[in-house]
Amino acid sequence: MEADILPIAQENLKKLTQFKLEIEGREKYIQDGHQVDAKVKLHLPDETLEFFTEIKKEVRTHQLPKIYELAKTNKPFLLIGGQIFPNIKDKLKNKGINWIDGAGNMYIRTKDHFLLVDHNETFHLKTERDRAFTKTGLKVVFLFLLDEEWIQKTYREIAKAADVALGTIGYVINGLKKRKYLVKKNEKNYQLVGKDALIDEWIGAYEQELKPKLHKGTFAFIDKEEATNWKKMELDAQTVWGGEAGADLLTGMLKPQTLTLFTTHTKGNIMKKFRLKPDPDGTVQVYEPFWKIEVGKETAPPLAIYADLILTGDERNFKIAEKIYGEFIQD
Repeated sequence: MEADILPIAQENLKKLTQFKLEIEGREKYIQDGHQVDAKVKLHLPDETLEFFTEIKKEVRTHQLPKIYELAKTNKPFLLIGGQIFPNIKDKLKNKGINWIDGAGNMYIRTKDHFLLVDHNETFHLKTERDRAFTKTGLKVVFLFLLDEEWIQKTYREIAKAADVALGTIGYVINGLKKRKYLVKKNEKNYQLVGKDALIDEWIGAYEQELKPKLHKGTFAFIDKEEATNWKKMELDAQTVWGGEAGADLLTGMLKPQTLTLFTTHTKGNIMKKFRLKPDPDGTVQVYEPFWKIEVGKETAPPLAIYADLILTGDERNFKIAEKIYGEFIQD
């Protein structure tokens, strides 16, 4: 699927620069346990450069930790991405990571070369996102990722647990089957496969389709001292910590810069109960939960915490996210 972008990148790069991008091999190359998609040759007028290459249709914030690791272990490294937005390009440049996008823009710095073409045009992908990755579909997929046993339940049971319309379930199931994420385990049951890839796609869609719609507001503590004593706050059955705060409670390894609450309370109740005030520069972000909060839980599910950590784009959070993934999420 990612390979579809290659001919476009090759054609547009040649139009802009006359450089020829040649795919040397589409085998999987592994170094230090990290796997890349291909090896490529970039033919310049007088010489040829070779790179280990990762290929993405689009490059999103949540994919950066993996890309950073690949760049460390596969040198020289080149990222080919159909759609790379300016803020992502800046992050890649700051890390010294070479890239070429679908519009033919490029940034390549080696010991002997510095090649930069960036004519401020972003290549826009034509994407068809099935209903497994819409606002409501994502809630169902999240439920399946938390506990695969839900896949074997009736549509009515799934809809009730995910708090979505009954008709949503069929679309999600069919979408996952079409994408080869859901396959037959035996005559009666199905199972998820490619879970890591599904989580990656879920996070990308969560960032775009679901999370912005859940945001209830940005707040600050009325008493500033309470910001440093946030762990002493008494939450109720409708509220849990997420993001950096949730990660700190899970691992004890992170000092949160931003506090994230998931709660079903109204804005008025949030302000009254937790002594918060609206403040666009505040450090407390409040969201509606997109799962049913379990009694006695203090934090959001680890997968939600992992996703929000990755989406901060903050490198200090990446290693903590990796730890959470390994301890709480990975099979």
